[in-house]
Amino acid sequence: MSRARLFGTLFYANYLTRALALYRSLEAHFAGDFTLVMLCMDEAARRVIEQLELPHVEAVPVSDLERTFQELAAVKLQRTIAEYSWTVTPFLLRRLLGRVAPGDSVVYLDADMMFYSDPQPIFDEWGGADIAIHEHRYAPRHHHFERTSGRFNVGWVGVRNSDQGKRCVERWAGQCIARCVHDPARGLCGDQTYLDEWPALYDRLVVLQHKGAGLGPWNLDRYTMSAAGTAPYVDGMPVIFYHFSALRILHANLFGHLVIIPALGYRFAPIQRRLIYRPYAERLRAAAREVRAVAAGAALVDRRPTLPEIRAMRRGILVV
Repeated sequence: MSRARLFGTLFYANYLTRALALYRSLEAHFAGDFTLVMLCMDEAARRVIEQLELPHVEAVPVSDLERTFQELAAVKLQRTIAEYSWTVTPFLLRRLLGRVAPGDSVVYLDADMMFYSDPQPIFDEWGGADIAIHEHRYAPRHHHFERTSGRFNVGWVGVRNSDQGKRCVERWAGQCIARCVHDPARGLCGDQTYLDEWPALYDRLVVLQHKGAGLGPWNLDRYTMSAAGTAPYVDGMPVIFYHFSALRILHANLFGHLVIIPALGYRFAPIQRRLIYRPYAERLRAAAREVRAVAAGAALVDRRPTLPEIRAMRRGILVV
């Protein structure tokens, strides 16, 4: 019998519904046993996750990580919320690696992702390599983002408990402690652009090629989308996971509906909205109901977009 897979994600309370949607999608589609470590970046997030009593979930307060890795506490007050989240990412992987046997693997997942099918093909492609990452694979009209956001995306980072895997994560952690800012002019994007050098440094690294792994608003236009029933496909391959970067929740309970802007700065074809964004909005709405059941006062709405942003996206607003 194969060992349970160990995944980890991190989030503040404002991302509760996203993290819960990620978990429910993994629960629905991953055929094997798994544990999702939810690193709660504030006390409000921890309380809600513990009250939900989710199977396959371990809620860990960020203070636990800060006691183990004291360099985190040393930089915490010097960084914004976003910068500190990016800083913590490799340290969460270090924590996960410490829990598995030599040779076993762990995976970091961004909280704003959702699975549409079983991720086992990713593990099959990863094989016996020590590190597995995926490219942005920008659509031509978005390729200029590579200068500021890098070649690779941190949405899925898989690492094996091996010499090379541990060296990679420890080096990444040191880089994030030294500098973890969003500075497009210098090509810095938090923890993300550090991955650009990994293929040259690590010979036991796999760059995932499955077209359905690592989809996001920056690359969706590269592919022809279709459906088998309600399941989305790109170029004939099943969508495994999608990264909902730049999505904004405008209202979590408008007469029972959820109101979102799918992604500020992007436009989507009707089939993309129907097969990708509507199912996610439905999971967010269900997650909001779960959260409200245990924490009636939880803040489930994002920063209000500016009036120019709303005007620019008024045709893209989705109500579910």
